[in-house]
Amino acid sequence: MTTQTLNTQSVVPEDVTEWLRGLGWTRDGVLGNIAQSWRREDSRVVVPTLTSSPDFTLRWSEMLTSISRALGTDAAGVLLAIAKAGSDIAEFRASGQIDDTLPLGDASTLVDSVRRAIQASANSALQPRSYFGHSVPDAARLHANGVRMAQTRHGSYIVPVISRLPVLKPDDVEDALLFEDVEYQPFARRAMLRLAEGLSTLHELTHSAAEPSRSSITEAVGVGVSSELCEAVANTLDTTSIADLGVAFSWADRLPARQAPTAVTLSGEASEAIRQVGEVLKGAPVVGRQTIVGYVKRLDRGEEDEVGRVTLRALDNDKARNISLELNDADYHVAGEANTDRRIVSATGVLHREPGRALRFSEVSDFRLVEQLSLDPPNRLT
Repeated sequence: MTTQTLNTQSVVPEDVTEWLRGLGWTRDGVLGNIAQSWRREDSRVVVPTLTSSPDFTLRWSEMLTSISRALGTDAAGVLLAIAKAGSDIAEFRASGQIDDTLPLGDASTLVDSVRRAIQASANSALQPRSYFGHSVPDAARLHANGVRMAQTRHGSYIVPVISRLPVLKPDDVEDALLFEDVEYQPFARRAMLRLAEGLSTLHELTHSAAEPSRSSITEAVGVGVSSELCEAVANTLDTTSIADLGVAFSWADRLPARQAPTAVTLSGEASEAIRQVGEVLKGAPVVGRQTIVGYVKRLDRGEEDEVGRVTLRALDNDKARNISLELNDADYHVAGEANTDRRIVSATGVLHREPGRALRFSEVSDFRLVEQLSLDPPNRLT
């Protein structure tokens, strides 16, 4: 990756300031929305923050020079470190009859398959499904369009995909507590996790002598396996020159990924098995269940109602949203307790996204208090 590869489209000013803060730098001056001054010991750097400014490119270059001088590295090293701190990176390695070149048609198939795999994983992060067809949510399209492709390296054919994590800034106090207290994953991270978990599970399903059962294929939907992901992988493995596809994951330092997959390799010999899994998923409209975490914002149940209507405030696609659901008597009692004691809850079910309507959760199979998490700040000694 070069300085040109990691530019201000993959690294933005907020990434720089968060990275500096993590290294122990402190902000000691602000010039409106134009620039910020940061200092550590005898070193000082000015970070330009207004990307539309006519001299932004010049100031950005000066900033990189100042940081690289202070840290004893070069500008490319600074940008790479910032990207590693604030981005998840997946490297798709094609191996087979490849040296420094690749047939143009195979290269086109590989890049398109990477894009389709990224989009399929974003779909699964929004709502796990076996087959999406043409009903691709806008958020998934935007995510796939927003990730960056870096340059391949000498001696191999690798497509590095950079997915930048946002610097989260909740709008109000309760939402801020939700961001802080819950082990929350931004949408970009959840999409990359779905990719890693989906590919790992696809390997388990298709790289053994035993044929996967229909139930195991269906269960795989919940971790990111879909007909679209299967087709994207199989298309690459069926090219003339690509025998195997390996994907290595590097998780952003800003948000450690605990127990997340770090690498998976899919063999060309499993291509037919992968397509068969995809066909099973395409023919069965399976909707995966998912778990949401949030706080109870509103309760509503009439005297004669057998179920209670609850509104949860939860995080969806990096935004705090209201999600409605209906609960039986026992779960409604738990919701009331959570509302009174200001406790965080989790609910497992199916999330419905209907254009022009509020988010709705149905088929709730599990509703519970999240242990040791509440909306009240901890007691402080005075």
